[in-house]
Amino acid sequence: MKVALIQAPIGPMRVEENRASVLSLLAQAMESKPDVIVLPEMWNTGFYPEVLVREDDYAADRLKVEMAAFARKHRVALVGGSLTEIVDGARVNRAYVFDKTGRIVSTYDKAHLFSPGGEHEVFRAGDRSCRFPLTGVACGMVLCYDLRFPEWVRLAVRGESKILFVPMAWHLSRIEHMHLFARARAVENQCFVVATNCTKLGDYPAMGGGGSCVFAPDGRALVMADQAPGVFVAELDLGEVEAEKAFFDLWKERRSDIYGDLSV
Repeated sequence: MKVALIQAPIGPMRVEENRASVLSLLAQAMESKPDVIVLPEMWNTGFYPEVLVREDDYAADRLKVEMAAFARKHRVALVGGSLTEIVDGARVNRAYVFDKTGRIVSTYDKAHLFSPGGEHEVFRAGDRSCRFPLTGVACGMVLCYDLRFPEWVRLAVRGESKILFVPMAWHLSRIEHMHLFARARAVENQCFVVATNCTKLGDYPAMGGGGSCVFAPDGRALVMADQAPGVFVAELDLGEVEAEKAFFDLWKERRSDIYGDLSV
């Protein structure tokens, strides 16, 4: 499977500029003829909870229509990152996944809200894990800060998902942590981890520090981006998942009988 990561330059509440950046990079990504394209977290507004107000126009409905149309036109699956939007009267950080027909096959509301950034004060947290089939492959997804919680990632994989997608708006000062956790989650869950971060738009301050990455089930780095915006492509040999499990299958060897409340 060929996966294209869109490391888009995102500015705070620059909805039209952010949209233009993403659309340009989506067109660029198609030059590599990927099976799946992955966008970063909160790319419509940037990760700035403190400046979000209920009356803001986040353009989320239009962006969802455009993503669906893009997936359908180009016959490409799209892990559409996440959007800031109001759902049932509450603000959510919601991710969308589109198949090659443009149909939404999964949504996910971020469960672990980034408390240092005040995300928990303005967003409603999700309470369900996310697993879905994409182009015939079992996949899972978490968002950004979720990656720090191995129990939650385990629920998104459950020994079945071959790819874990992680849209992000991860700060530059903690990029080493991002790479550490992405590699660890790949090895301990014996799956590919595709972590797509945003980066800085022009002179605007940025929450995302780039460094998008892809790790194989054995921990090898297949993609390790710098801070520059762009498209980064990885070829995933899905047979590596079963090859790793042929030596030892960590999901099957869990001792759930002694884990108590930690058992999943």
